[in-house]
Order: sequence, then C-alpha cells, then structure tokens
Amino acid sequence: MYGLTLILTLAVVGGVIAYIGDRVGMKIGRKKLTLFGLRPKHTSMVVTVVTGVLIATASIVTLTIVSQDVRTALFRMKEIQEELAGLQLSYDEMRLQRDNAQLELHEAQTSLASAWEAYNQVMNDLQAAQAEVEDQQLKIAENQEIIAAMSQQIAELEQEAQRLTAEIEELWGYRLAFSQMRGANIAFNASEVISSVVIEPGQSRTAIRSALDAFLAEVDDIAYRRGARSTDGGYKAIYLRPGVVDFAVEELYSADTARIIRAVSESNTIPGIPVVAYLEIFPNQLVYAKDTVLVERVWDPHRDSEIDRVILDMLNQANIQAINLGMAVDQELEAVLLPGTAFLEALFVAKEITEPVTIRLVVAEDTWRADSPVPIQLEIIR
Repeated sequence: MYGLTLILTLAVVGGVIAYIGDRVGMKIGRKKLTLFGLRPKHTSMVVTVVTGVLIATASIVTLTIVSQDVRTALFRMKEIQEELAGLQLSYDEMRLQRDNAQLELHEAQTSLASAWEAYNQVMNDLQAAQAEVEDQQLKIAENQEIIAAMSQQIAELEQEAQRLTAEIEELWGYRLAFSQMRGANIAFNASEVISSVVIEPGQSRTAIRSALDAFLAEVDDIAYRRGARSTDGGYKAIYLRPGVVDFAVEELYSADTARIIRAVSESNTIPGIPVVAYLEIFPNQLVYAKDTVLVERVWDPHRDSEIDRVILDMLNQANIQAINLGMAVDQELEAVLLPGTAFLEALFVAKEITEPVTIRLVVAEDTWRADSPVPIQLEIIR
C-alpha cells in the first residue's frame, strides 16, 4: 500500500511539472521569447530540458522526503554495502564455526557412543567377574568342607598307622625269631651265616690280613654273645681250621674284583662250645636283575592266614634265597629289604580284598652281591 501511494505521488508531481513546463514552453513559443540570447526554437528546447530536470529532481526530492528507504539508498549505500560485506564475512565465519561445531558434535557423539559401548562392556565384565567370584567362593566353601572331611580321615588314618606300626614292630620280632630258626639249646645251626664283609681288590697282603683279622674278631664277638665259648687259637668263641686265613689272603690278593667273605657255622652248635666256622668267598657279581620275582604266592583272604604273616613268610623265603646266592648279610642276617611303608600299604589294601590275589616280592633294581640288602617291592595283583 505504501508503494502504491508513492507511485501515485510521483505521477502527480511529474504530471504537474510537465504541464507547467509545457505551458511555459508554449508561451515562450508564441511570444518568440529568448533566453540568454538563444533563438526561440532553442529556448523552447532549453525549457523542455529544464522541465525534465525539474521533474527528475522533484521526483527524487519527493522520494527522499517520503521514503526512508530511498534516503538510505541515496546517502548510506556505501556504508550499507560495507556493513553487508562485513556481515557476509561474519556469516561465513559463523557458517565455518557451525560446520566445525557440527563436526565436533559428531565426534563427541561418536566418542559418547564408544564410551557407552566401553561402559557396557565393563559392566558386562564386572558382572561376569562377580559371577566368577561367587562361583569361586562357592567352590572354596565346598573345598573347605572336603578339607575338613579329609582332615578327619587323615586323623583316623594316623591312628590306624600308629596301631599298625606297633603290630609291625611286634611281627618284625616274630620274623627275626622265625628267620633264625634256632632251638632253645642251639647257639648256631649248621650252614648258618654268622656275618660277612666286602674286601676291595688291589690291596696288599698285609692290608687284606688286617681286614680279615678285624672281620673275624667281629664274628668272634657275635658267637660269644650267642653263647659259644672257646679257649683255642686265640678266639673266645670260634674255631678256624689251620691254613683257612692264609688261603683266603692269597685268594683275595689275586682277585681282580671285589669279594664277599662270609663266616659260616659248619654244624649245629650248642652254647658253651666253640663254633667251628669256615669262610665262603664269592665274587661281587650281579645276583638279581631288576623286576626279578623272588617269591610269588596266591592269597585267599577267606582261607589263608592274615596277610601280614603271609608276607613275613615270603620275606623269610626271599632272605634265605638271597643268602644261598652269596649275598652279604649283616649281624641280623638281613639280605633283603622291604620298605615299611609298602608293608603298611599292603595291610590297608588287604582290608578291601574279598577274592584271591597274587602277592609277589619283586627286585626293585639291579643288585650285586655287595649291594646287600636286596631292595624289593611288594605287588598285589588282583
């Protein structure tokens, strides 16, 4: 509405000025007036031009008076253009900042998504760890119950072991008495080994004789403690036939390997008389290979004796066998050795045996004559 009014105003002002100019021009033309010495025709043209200038000027003045926008366009255009340029620059900077902000927002959103994902993963791991901890705690509680039960069983087994150890000690005394096989009035049985010693090769005759003298003195002490008595030959309990020691010295001197010397009772000897002894000489050779079965027996828990007595009888047989093969022995005449733990284990196992089983005494490792006693192990084959 404002623009239409402005146009009508300009049209009216322009029309009025044109009319006035036309009337002035006509009057000048009729009266043949001149301006500034010009011809009438040229004066009319000047008037027309001036009229046009006035119309334009009036239009501009009118627009300037009436319209603020026109005044701004006429007098502040350069300033407005500079402001527009500055605003355009600011706008471009703001767009760049907006783009940067959007990029940072996208990166922040991506980081936030990653953070949430990591958080969820951590929470899942935490839940899994908590579940595992609870499971471990449950297992610990179960293990504690098992440990308590096992501790009770261990205590009971220790009591049983103490009882069985006492029985073993008692049975061991029985074995010694059984192995000696002596009557009440017999100091030594015929062919009974009194003691033994190992003589290494490469010694002088003097050193060998000295070792034999020490060994025979020990044999004499054993015989004396067993009740034998003698007043002949410089010994207090044994008697050696002449030349026995000299023969032994020469044989040992010429030997290229170790020799086992055993003093043996020649016949049954009662207390109070000398033990007639002779010397046995055996080379130190391999007697038993590993895994050799010494004694084997089938044991029926419903028909045979208790397993402890069966094992002791088997040990006695193995001991006699080893002695007969020339093994060195100690004063207790022990030529084989079964660990006490193996004996205990056999007693425990026997409690669960209900059918006949095979019991074996087996050589634990390669054994030479000088490696007395023979290490053996006990096998129960079901």
